[in-house]
Amino acid sequence: MAQGRRHTIGVYSGKDAGYSIVKHAQDKNYKLMFEHIPTGHKVSFPAIIQSFSDSHDAQSSEKLFASNSNPQITQAATNRRISLTFKVLSASVDEARHNEQSVNLLLQMLYPTLTPLNIANFDPYIRISGFNMLNDGTADPGAECIIQNIMYTLDLEEGIIAPESGEIHMSCIVITIDAIALLPEDLEQGRNSPYPERYPRYR
Repeated sequence: MAQGRRHTIGVYSGKDAGYSIVKHAQDKNYKLMFEHIPTGHKVSFPAIIQSFSDSHDAQSSEKLFASNSNPQITQAATNRRISLTFKVLSASVDEARHNEQSVNLLLQMLYPTLTPLNIANFDPYIRISGFNMLNDGTADPGAECIIQNIMYTLDLEEGIIAPESGEIHMSCIVITIDAIALLPEDLEQGRNSPYPERYPRYR
C-alpha cells in the first residue's frame, strides 16, 4: 500500500461517461465506496449489486450434565459476516483503464502498510458504504469491516476491449467480497444491549 499522499479514485467521469452505466449511478448516487481506514485511501464503483448476504453467527459453547437433560449454553459473542458481489462494467477503453486502476487500489487495501523501517504493519480495517443494507446503526454510513477475501473474476461472455496490440481489458469484472463487520465503538451509555438501538440499520 502506497504511503504518504492519500489516493481517492471516484466513479468514472471521463469523456465516455455518457455512454456508460456510471451516468445512472451518478444521477441516483448509487455508489459503492471503500475507505482504507489506516491510510485514508478511497475508491468508488457504481453499485451494480449482484448478490448480498448478511449472516449473524452467535458463538456459543455447551456442556452436558448427568443431572440435567438440558445443556448449559454459554454465548461468547455474535459475529456479523457480510458477503457482497458486484459488477464493474466498462463501455470504452478509457473507462476500462480507469476501472482497472480502481480495482487495483481496492486489492491493495488487503495488503499491509510498511513502516519507515520496512516492517509490515497489518491494519486491515476498511469501511464499506453506499448500500444501506450495510449500515451498522451509527451516524457514519456503511460498516467498518475486516475483509477476509476478495475474489476477482473476469466475465469473458460479456466480451473484451482490445484497443492495441498487447492491451486487453474486460467489459465486465465480477468482484465478490467476504468480510467481518466490526461492532461500532461509539455506543450510547446506559443500554441493556451492547449494540446500537438499530444495529444493523437496513433502512
